[in-house]
Parts: sequence; structure tokens; C-alpha cells
Amino acid sequence: LRLFVVFTLVLHFINADPPNLLFEGVEHLRRVEMAITEHSSIWEQMIVDKERILDARKIIHTMNENKQLLSDECKQDIILIFKSLLDFKRGVLEGNVTLTDFDREVILPMIDSAGRIGPAILRGHIYFAGHFSECKSIDFAVEGRQRKFKGEYFRIAKDVAFRDNSINGSCEKTAVVFKFGVCLPAGCSSADLMNVFQPDSGDPVISNAVCKVQRLNDDLPPLDAGVYVTATILVIIAIIGILAGVIDYFFSETAEKAGITNALSWRLFMAFSLYTNISSIFDVSGANKDGQIGPIHCIRFFSMSWVVMGHFFSMYMIFSANPRDLFKMGRDILSEIIMNAYFAVDSFFFMSGLLLTFIWFKNYHKNPRGTNSAISWIMFYIHRIIRLSPPYYMMVCFYTWILKQLFVDKPINMTPMYTGDYCRETWYIELLYAHNWWKHDKPCMGISWYLASEMQMFLFTPLLILPMAIKPAIGFILAALMLIVSTAANIFLVFYYHWPTNGAYLFTPDPEMKDYKDYSMLMYDNPLIRCQIYIMGMLVGWFLQTKKTMRINPLINILCWVFGLSLMLCVVLGLHDQSNGVYIPVFWRAMYSALSRIAFGLGLAWIIISCWYGYGGPIGKFMSWHIWIPFGRLTYCGYLTHIPVMMLILGQSTDTVFFTTFLEAFITRVVSTIAVTFLVATFWSSLFEISFGKIQMILLGGLRPSSGEKKPRKDEERWTGKVKWTEVEEKVIEKL
Repeated sequence: LRLFVVFTLVLHFINADPPNLLFEGVEHLRRVEMAITEHSSIWEQMIVDKERILDARKIIHTMNENKQLLSDECKQDIILIFKSLLDFKRGVLEGNVTLTDFDREVILPMIDSAGRIGPAILRGHIYFAGHFSECKSIDFAVEGRQRKFKGEYFRIAKDVAFRDNSINGSCEKTAVVFKFGVCLPAGCSSADLMNVFQPDSGDPVISNAVCKVQRLNDDLPPLDAGVYVTATILVIIAIIGILAGVIDYFFSETAEKAGITNALSWRLFMAFSLYTNISSIFDVSGANKDGQIGPIHCIRFFSMSWVVMGHFFSMYMIFSANPRDLFKMGRDILSEIIMNAYFAVDSFFFMSGLLLTFIWFKNYHKNPRGTNSAISWIMFYIHRIIRLSPPYYMMVCFYTWILKQLFVDKPINMTPMYTGDYCRETWYIELLYAHNWWKHDKPCMGISWYLASEMQMFLFTPLLILPMAIKPAIGFILAALMLIVSTAANIFLVFYYHWPTNGAYLFTPDPEMKDYKDYSMLMYDNPLIRCQIYIMGMLVGWFLQTKKTMRINPLINILCWVFGLSLMLCVVLGLHDQSNGVYIPVFWRAMYSALSRIAFGLGLAWIIISCWYGYGGPIGKFMSWHIWIPFGRLTYCGYLTHIPVMMLILGQSTDTVFFTTFLEAFITRVVSTIAVTFLVATFWSSLFEISFGKIQMILLGGLRPSSGEKKPRKDEERWTGKVKWTEVEEKVIEKL
């Protein structure tokens, strides 16, 4: 009860869109809580008097009385239904009910499949789906006409307090509405119903609480040029990948004997080989090779799983019929792991900075002049863009033009999750890695802010790398200054706007808080704020390449492990009291907001350093286990694909979904979502990440400076099964 009282207080101080994808589900519950608080007496009465709330027969009766407002086909179908209902009712009164085929195959399924006020109203149940498949199964040949009578699924939204839609304040766009699934004739459109219940001009023909009517597929985008172009590109690349893979598997030796394997066209074609590319992802033969950062793939996998779990429960809060039961998990301290899943993204920032300097200084120590040449710095940026962009650009195109087409005839295409993006308007901003600043109020892919922020940080990394290479002391001073500026900016924003400790809604509000709608752009997505842990990763990468060996006292090692893990647990679990209603003064909110990522980064830094120098013990062995390598290589494409995968999985549910327990949801939905995400990522990486990485190495590899290593002779090339690894392939897989 205390948790919900605090949550209700928050409602009166916050009126903003959720700052990130993770908390969209909490925003949904926020609105439900507001409705329950403001209209509790009405909601309680609903439980007692459920049947009068919505009756599909009343809708048909009203439409029949106002059939002059309907289209011709809709009018014909409504008259037919109404006549059958009258005959049925007359038979009941006379005690002589005779059901016709039309009654059995149309009328009864239509009424039976309609949504009604059901259980769990006080647990946040506001969408009464009815039975989708029963409605869609209606397909009856009407005697005397060519057009069949088919059922169509509609969704009727009614005011949360059942106020007449002509009353000021009812049907507000941001308010919660009750939604009912209703089965009506396919000959009718949503416009037909709106003409009766809420016309664009004039008053409705009857007083009613209908806010909106949706018909299935109303919001389905048209099959325009973007759909066909994107589908064509995807199909062509997939066909090339399959064809190259088949030829690679069956005819690679024949091609080598024919002397065509060194031809540029052949090498470019083979870059798309699904067989070789997928094999390269799962090849772990180099797992124990010197110079590998053992734990990094394990950290990647668990961070990616953490992201999926956080996003899943946010979406699940929207899909489930009893979100307040789901929200009760907030009383358990372990629920903070879900609520603070955004630290998983900080893990990715840390690893990006770590690998950047680790690889750069590895090459620099072998060939300083070549690594620091003008052409090398040009390739520094070109390689990064080509490395990340093909899989990302294709996902933007897929998300914009293809994904929504996959939800045809699925109720998910009637939800805000389906209609709530602006991809067709702002897709080009995604391609420029600028959506965290430019048209931030019109998001496309909710997860792309990370790629934009990380790319913007990367652009300025030479300002830190060069001083660290020339004179490390200057580099450390600059790094310290950047950390101070980032931390100071964070503290200033919290003090100035009186913002909370993080992006969650679970906090006792500060009466002076303002402009929370800007939290995402100015705080959560801002590279100036996010760069703290990225810089820490860069420093660790430099340290590993500069300090080749290091002895660590066993006692100090244990103490550092305890301290580092304690810091990480503290920042993840430490806000549980705030989630349960404890007010945190603005000073401590600012301290947590500004220092929590640094604390989390210190824990990550010691894990990497201790394992790198051989002091990780059983934890280091577990984290360096070769089983994590394929998953670690797939995290980038897994991050790109996990939201579409999640939508496709959740979108298969056509009827009411109830949350029962965390364990049930985790085992049946989260684990399966993670598994399918990595499966899809395998093919996405093979087609768009590894293949284009190989093409870049083939066409532009000669422009990159030599690392100073001896190139393998032909007889030194490594074989794994039927897959032959060339120098190009080795370098591409190393970059994963």
C-alpha cells in the first residue's frame, strides 16, 4: 500500500513522456494509477455492475437505429444481424427458440467473442480483449448475395470514468481509457462507428462514452516504395549469402584448384558466405590465445541479457492485464536489478572505450609511425562507420518499412507500441547517429540513442588518445578534466531541475522538479553525461597495453574484488528505499546521479584488470570460459534486433495475458526472448556485420597501417573443419 501511495503522489508532480524505453511500462502503470485514484468509486461500482458497461448487442442496436450514417456494406450487414437478433429474442419470449445456420455461425460467435468487463479491474485491467480468433473465424455465405459475411475485430475505447464524450476533460489523449474488443461485420469500418458515436463535427446521435474506435489493420502502413526497396535488398543479400555458403561448402576446393580464389570478385562474393560467417561466430579455437581479454565476452552476454530483461518487463507491463501485480515486484529488493537495467548499457560504454584503446595501443606499440599517420586517422573513422553502420542501417530500414507489415491481422497493430514511433518521418536522422539531439521528441528506434551517443563520444577520442600516446601524464590530466566536467554537469542538472537519482518514476517527488520531459535528452542520452564510464574504459585499455605484467598481493586482490563488487551491488540495489517511498534530498540525488556510473565502472575495471593479470581465480575462469565467446560476438546485432524480436513474440498473443509470477514470466518469456534474439542476431551479423567487415578489409585493408606482425604464408593459414581462415577473416572476427 505504501508503494502505491508514493506512486500516486508522483502522479501529481509529473506530466511527461517516459525518458527511455525501459520505463514506458512504468508510464503506462502511472496512468492506470491516476485513473484508479481519481475515479475509484466508479471503478468499484463496475465490479458490482459489470454487465451494463458494454454489450455488443447495444452497439448493434444503436448502429441499426442510425444506419443512415453507415456505408452501404456496413448498413446491409447491420440490418441482417439486427433482424436475426430480433428473431432470436422473439423466440426466447415465446419459448420457441430455433437457431438458424446464420445464428450458429455468425450471431453467437460474434456475441460470444466480444470483450466484457472481467476480473482484476483493481489490479489495472483496462483492456478486455474478447476472443480474437473466434471473431476472425466468422465466414458465412449469405444466401442471395455474392459477398460473404465475415467477422472483423474492432477495439472500442471508452472514457475511464464513463463520462459522456461531449464533456470537457473526457477522452483526453494522455488519459487511460477502457478498451474492449468487439466483433462486428467486416463490411463496417472504424469511420462508420465513429460517425455514430463520435462524429468529427456535430454532436453524437446518442450520449455515449466512446472515445475512439479502431479496426484491425487501420494503422497498417501502406506498401509503398520503401517497403519494396527494403524487402528487395534484404532478399538479395540473403540469397547471395545462401548461394555463397553453398558454393563455399561444396566447391571451395574446386575453386582453389581452378585458381580463382584470389580474384577480387570471388573474394567479395565469398565475403557473404553464411557458412563461413556463421562458423566464424562459433569458432572458439583461439579462445586461449595470448592478448585476449578473457571476461569481456561474458560481460557482454550478461549485459545483453540484462537489457533484454529490463525492456521485456517494461513491455510486459503494457501487455499484461494485471500490471499492478507485476508492479508488486518492486517490494522485493532484487527487483532493483530490473529497474536499474540501464547499468547494462554502461557496461557497453565501458567495453567500447576499453577495446578502443586496447586495440589502438596494441598497434601503436608495434608500429608507432604508421598508427599515428594521417591515413591511419582517416581509416580510424572510416573503419568505425563501416564496422557499425551496415547492420544498423539495415535494421533502421527493417524497423521502418518491414516490421509493421509482419503484424498484419494481429491485435498488436492497434497498440501504441505499434503506432508510437516516427520512423517514416525521421529515419534519416537515425542514419546520421544524431537522434539523441535532433528531433528528440519524434523517436524512431527507442534503443538507437546508445549508438548515437557512443558514436559522438568516439569522434572526440583522439583528443585523449594522442596525449596518452605522446605523454601519458598529459593524457591522464585531460581524462581527469573530462571526468570532472561530466560529473559537474550531472550535478548541475540535478540541482537546477531538481531531477531524481535516475530515470525511474519510483521516487517521492520533489515539489520543485521541472522540465522532466527533457531528462532523456539532457541527462540519459547525453554523451557529455555518459562519457564518464567510457573514459574509464579507455584508461583501462591503455593500462593493459602499457603494463604488460603486474604482481598483485593476494590480500589486496581479494579486498579489491570485495570493494569493486560491493560498489556495483550498492549502485544497483541501493535505491530500494527510494522505490518504496523514502524521500532523498536533492544533494544525495545529485551525488548518486553523478557518481553511480563511476562506482559501477570501478567494479568493471577491477574485474578486467584482475583477470588480465591472472588473479581472477574461479570467477576469472568462469568469465573467460570459451562458451561465452559466440554470445559476446553477437551482442551488437543482438542489441539491434532484440526489440523487434520482443515485439514479434509478444505480438503473437491475441487474447488477454495475465502476469502470475516473476519466475513464470522469466522462464517462459524472457529466456525464450533471449534465445530467439541471439538466433536472429546470428544471421543478422553474418549477413550485414561480418560480410561488410570483410569487404572493408578487402577493399580498404591496404590503407591501414601494418601492425608489424609477420603475415601468414599460404601453408600457415588455419583450417577449422571445412572453413579456411585467411588473414582478412581473422582480423574481422577479432573486431567482434
